[in-house]
Amino acid sequence: MHPSPARTVTSALGRHVTDLARPPEATSLVLAATAAMSVAQWLHPGLLARLERTPAELHGQPWRILTSLFVQEGGLVGTLSNLAFLLVLGAAAEQVLTRRRLLLQYFGAGIISELIGTLWQPVGGGNSVAVCGLAGALAVALWRGDERLPRFAEAATLLWCAAVLGTLPSQWYLAAVVAGVLGVRYAAWLRSRGIRTSGAVAVVVVLTAAVLIMFHNIHGAALAVGLALALPGRLPATRHPRIRMGQGR
Repeated sequence: MHPSPARTVTSALGRHVTDLARPPEATSLVLAATAAMSVAQWLHPGLLARLERTPAELHGQPWRILTSLFVQEGGLVGTLSNLAFLLVLGAAAEQVLTRRRLLLQYFGAGIISELIGTLWQPVGGGNSVAVCGLAGALAVALWRGDERLPRFAEAATLLWCAAVLGTLPSQWYLAAVVAGVLGVRYAAWLRSRGIRTSGAVAVVVVLTAAVLIMFHNIHGAALAVGLALALPGRLPATRHPRIRMGQGR
């Protein structure tokens, strides 16, 4: 069955604008759940203390390992940033990951890094460590030159590296932001000249993880776990149609 010309044109234009081959359904579900918990946290300020990561998770309150991924300690700006990056990186990762694999990357990196956090940063909460799992998957896909990735994947991954480097001591924050912006602009300049930059972005993710680990920053561990989870074998191909102008499904 062939779609109507109008539907084909609309689908093709949508692909051009969003650069996504399929809707990020798993990402949207995680985003909705996290956003809902964030709203609940603002309505009930004591919720953070009851659900965040603390040493209590190793002494009778193991649910904190998971619930700490749904509450936010970074205030309004940190919450909005985490949710925005979850949407963007998740949508990109869902083009190369099955939904089950995406959830493994997200919650696997989040839970393991929360456990590491009991040693490095015993108290805290936020889904940024889980987003690092998605960044790790994107880094591996970029290194392998996966053509299913949307065009914004490189820039979004670089900006995420700048964001997590900004969690270092304050004197490193400005340098991290400037480095991220310059990196995005330089990558765009190279691409405009037909030079492949995806491998370099993957290297930046590895270096970011290494720097953060040196400071015993939980995001470094999360990036490393995300990379490790994505490395074995080729990422499984997702099955979804790509509609081209003048062609049926």
